[in-house]
Amino acid sequence: MQTAHGVEPGLIWSDEFDGDGLPDPGKWVYETGGDGWGNQEAQYFTYMRPENARVENGHLVIEAHKEHWLADPLFQKYNDYTSARLLSKGSGDWLYGRIEVRAKLPSGPGTWTSIHMLPTESVYGPWPRSGQIGIMMYAGNGANWVNGHASSLEANPMTGSALGDWIFVGDAETEFHVYAIDWAPDRISWQIDGEEYFFITNPGTGWADWPFDQPFHLVLNFSVGGTIGGSIDPSIWPQALEIDYVRVYDQGHTVSLDTDGDQIPNSLDPDDDNDGLSDVDEHYRGSNLLHPDSDADGFSDFEEVVAGSNPLRSGSVPGSRNILGNPGFAGEQFAPWGANTTLLGQDGQYLSNFGTWNFAYAMTDVLPEYGSGGSLFMPFLYNGRAAGIEHVLSQGFFVDELDLAPGDLLTFRGKASAGKEVPEILTEAVIFIIDRNWGRLPQSVAIPIGPDTEEFEVRAILETGDVMLVDIGFRILTFSGPESWIRFSNLEATLNEPTSWGPWEIHSGYVDSSPWMGWLWVKNDPWVWSVDLSKWLYCPGQGVTESGGWVYVPK
Repeated sequence: MQTAHGVEPGLIWSDEFDGDGLPDPGKWVYETGGDGWGNQEAQYFTYMRPENARVENGHLVIEAHKEHWLADPLFQKYNDYTSARLLSKGSGDWLYGRIEVRAKLPSGPGTWTSIHMLPTESVYGPWPRSGQIGIMMYAGNGANWVNGHASSLEANPMTGSALGDWIFVGDAETEFHVYAIDWAPDRISWQIDGEEYFFITNPGTGWADWPFDQPFHLVLNFSVGGTIGGSIDPSIWPQALEIDYVRVYDQGHTVSLDTDGDQIPNSLDPDDDNDGLSDVDEHYRGSNLLHPDSDADGFSDFEEVVAGSNPLRSGSVPGSRNILGNPGFAGEQFAPWGANTTLLGQDGQYLSNFGTWNFAYAMTDVLPEYGSGGSLFMPFLYNGRAAGIEHVLSQGFFVDELDLAPGDLLTFRGKASAGKEVPEILTEAVIFIIDRNWGRLPQSVAIPIGPDTEEFEVRAILETGDVMLVDIGFRILTFSGPESWIRFSNLEATLNEPTSWGPWEIHSGYVDSSPWMGWLWVKNDPWVWSVDLSKWLYCPGQGVTESGGWVYVPK
């Protein structure tokens, strides 16, 4: 083993997988779901299901099965395979050290296993900005070739530039081998059975090349099919990834992690950031277990959960119904806004796509001219093959994040205007309902945005179907070459807001109660604003009829 300053390696964390039953809940949590995981994968990752993840005969067994699995009873979504994805997040987060995993790999077309590390806090932003360390990746359709790799903003698979290498292991499917990394501040080394086959060194050029200076956790993963797993042989299942042990050593570099400074190391502390939510609860909510305010909006994650607002969206705060994050487009990235530009053929068929890649790249890289007050310049790029282009600026909400159900009402409103309005350009405010294959379902809605600044409001009712997420934002669709821009302000999106107040329909927050009290602003019910009186009135809408209601007028 490589050591620092002559220090002998010391075992600081391990799981030997003794006994039988489910994996130790004090060391492992689950990631669940079946929406392809960004790689068109076929499996659903289950939760605490021994058929997919269990400890037996001194080994952790992660087993994939061919079975018709009801992934979402509300939307009637099914997957044809099941498997499991385990994380050490919350109890096993490390900054530097030696990580060893002794494993035997599955075989056959469609099997795709990975033992890798992901950042726990993602201090530089979403993948690949904050990096990934692939200790071992193996696909059964490329038998006996094992991969080790590292991803960063500057070097990642999306740009075809990930750092890594392959090594031939002839008996990877029949024998156990130790897959390991030595991770130090200036170097990461990849090894099999103690023999190094690949390494990278810190170039000293900053986080975009070297994000590996923050805590990472371990991921044990068995996928089926997808972009790397490839075509699936339906006759080979079940298949299993078997792990004999996981061991982590301090080689003189490892930083002792105590995020909240309570003298309890993170590996033993059930609430690392002391925000009132346990690490396990934060993992399943998706919030940052190493930071008490995940979206940096001034409200702790615990305060937001109690108030019913979203701790992952800076625009969603206690007392506000707006589900949009960063409605004012602050910062370089503008996250959680994303931009996608799709090049289209003569018949509108997809040719290629580019954009912010899940916020990995700054919005200013894609939309280079951003003016104060919500003005965006949309550069239409042509490469000789494209007859048209669709540019979408939006925020995506997965159905689990908003706890969506059939019948839910989504509303998107604000003020907007669009430049370069010619017959070949259509600018719209949109609510797109997206299925698991990234197609738009029929309940998607859009309304045109013209050259004059006007208020807009668009509503969509969620229906049953293969719903994966909702996109809320703007689209410019053009089949000619001019550039265009869109300006907007006062953006708001709500879920299940009232459509009426008393007996009157709400229009952009107002009702016309004439001849009773004229126009009223009712979005802050029970406090309403009377346009005629220029006063705030206390008047709960549920007690109002066409003949009037009880009103309190403060002095």
